[in-house]
This record gives sequence, structure tokens and C-alpha cells, in this order.
Amino acid sequence: MLDVSNLKKITEKNKTVLIRLDLNVPLNSIDDYISDRIIRIKKPILNLLNGNNKVIILSHLGRPKGKIKDELSLQQVVPQLERVLEKKINFLPDCIGNEIKDKINSLENGTIILLENCRFYKEEEENDHDFAKQLSELADVYINDAFACSHRAHASIEAISHFIPSYCGDLLEEEIINLQEVIHEPLGPALTIIGGSKISTKITVLKNLSKKMDTIVIAGGMANNFLKYHGYNIQKSLHEENVDHLIGEILDFSSKNNCRLVLPIDAVTADKISNKADTKESDIDNIEEQNMILDIGKNTVKLIKNEISKSKTVFWNGPLGVFETSPFDRGTVEIAKFISNLTANNKIRSFAGGGDTISALDLAGVKDNFSYVSTGGGALLELIEGKKLPGLVALGIL
Repeated sequence: MLDVSNLKKITEKNKTVLIRLDLNVPLNSIDDYISDRIIRIKKPILNLLNGNNKVIILSHLGRPKGKIKDELSLQQVVPQLERVLEKKINFLPDCIGNEIKDKINSLENGTIILLENCRFYKEEEENDHDFAKQLSELADVYINDAFACSHRAHASIEAISHFIPSYCGDLLEEEIINLQEVIHEPLGPALTIIGGSKISTKITVLKNLSKKMDTIVIAGGMANNFLKYHGYNIQKSLHEENVDHLIGEILDFSSKNNCRLVLPIDAVTADKISNKADTKESDIDNIEEQNMILDIGKNTVKLIKNEISKSKTVFWNGPLGVFETSPFDRGTVEIAKFISNLTANNKIRSFAGGGDTISALDLAGVKDNFSYVSTGGGALLELIEGKKLPGLVALGIL
């Protein structure tokens, strides 16, 4: 259970603050693109600067596995940061050491410093306490504002809290308060839409959601496994092998918790994933030979809309089809816009999370219209599973 009462927020001023952010952002067309993750950090950073604090940003980028890789240098993120914050960013080519400490000490309060990728050190992912201690020596206080990384027992997330006064950041607080509403106290009737491809990675998520939710809509590649389990011929559709026992568990668990599972009743199919493919819309008991299920059909769209209309809380994780390729994005976009409209009219509270889900909402142009969109992917799912996230435990929140 998330203990919101234990949230410790920084009140000090005129300090050197080390803030752990998640700047693991796409680097494609970086000069023309600003990641939502960077847009979100503007207010927390400016709040710290308003307290005349010196702000040191600590983050990772990609998976360098303890090796220095120029293509994963955080220096590439500086243009995005400067455009959003409208401040000069002082980039330092390392994240520990006397030279870095001396440079930080030479800078005035009210400045922003970006350290190099902490995952260039293998000790980061090993949660090494000596490495964490060296990080802690750079500042007076530490703030965790990286919810998406808080399921990792890494040095900059967990071990560092043993060496320096540690606080919950504004973004992390926002995540916790909003996810509390979804995970523990959803206003009923409550509905979840779960997409994605692998049931094996989400069985515990589905079980825990079935305790809290009245209805779970299963779509995307994951639904193919359920359809196959129920005897439908899904032809060449994406599915996992040897998961019938998992599906049986989920069906039994949902039944015991009086949670309804809703599956697609028709689908858009094709023999290949291409915007030039010949598509066919079919009932799920009549999928054409050699075709794949690539999106939900119009009757399933109506079915899901009807279920959403009866709900007060909607949580969405995972797209409903192969949304990256038109025309297989139509189901996802239509449902996203429907939820957006109901949210705007105060009919429902809507929450979403996961990288693909956020991309899908961006595609539909409705991300800002949802009640809350979580930046967490793995962290979000692990929290729903009921796991204790090391970053939250370190702050006394779990």
C-alpha cells in the first residue's frame, strides 16, 4: 500500500540539490523534438531554482552496460533541456570524482548542472554503495523524481538514500497520488484496458487488477491467446505458445473476484503488416486463412465504448492493435478519442501508462486530455502487481 502520508518534500533553500530524473528519451531528430519527459521536469527544476538552489541533474540514457558509449552521452539531451528550461545547462563529462566536485563547487547557486550518464559505471546497476556514496558527496540533499526508474535497485535510486538526506520529487509525488486512485481506490464501476502482446509478463498484473476492477478489456496481441484458448482459429496471428495454464488461472481468478473479462468479437485482418496490405474485417470465428489479427473491428469498438460508458474510472495500458502502422491504428485512436471526450465532459476519470500507450495517445492527439498519464512503464506495472519498488521503499513510501 502506498503511504502518501510519508511523502517527504524538500523545503530547504540555498542548497546544492542532486535530483535523479529520467532523461532516457528518444534521440531521433533531437533538434526538432522535445520529449514529454523533459517537458514535465520544467516546473520541478524551476521550483528548485526559485529557492536559490544549485541543481545537479543525474540520469541515465539507454543501456551502456557499464561502458562509455558516445552515442549514449547525455550531452545530446542538452539542447532539449535548454529549450524547455530556457536556462544554460552546464554539462559535466562524468558523474563522480574530485574534478566534478570542484567544478560543481565553482558554480553559483541558481545554476543547472547535467552530469554524464550514470550507467557508464557498472556500479550503478549493481547498486554499489561506494559508488552511491561518491554520488552523494556532490550535493547537500537528494531528490528522487524518476518514477519510471524507481523499480530498479540501482545506486542512484536506492543505495544513495543511505548517505544523504533524501526527498520525494514533485513528479514522483504526482505519480503516487494519481496511481493511488487507480490501484487502490478506483471509483466504480472501474474498467481497465490491457493490450500488448505477452500474457506471461502481465499475469500478476491481470490478477491484481481483477481484485480492484469491475471489468477488464483484453485487446491487442494478448487477446489472441484468449481467443485461441476459447477455440477460435486465429490463423497466423501473433500469440504465445504454452500459456493455456496462465489463461486458465486468470479466468478462474477473475471469476472469483466478480471481474468481467471482455474480448474482441471482430477484427481487422491482413496477411502482412503494411499500410499497403489488403485488409478484411471479420468476426473472430471467421478469420481468413493466412491472415493475422491486427486491430479490433467496428463491433468491438462499439462493445468497448459501451463498457467505458458504464464506468467511472478507466485505466489503459497497451494499444488495441498494431497502431504504428496505418490502418491498424483506427481502433486505438477511436477508443482514445472516446475516452478523451468523456473525460472532458467529467463523465469519467481516465488514466494511462506505458510507452506504447503514450505514443498511441499522442497519435490520437488526446494525451493531454486524459486525467493522468503515467511516465512509468515497468515501474507502473510492478506497482500494480503489488511489488515493492526499491526507490519508493528508500523514501519510506512503501
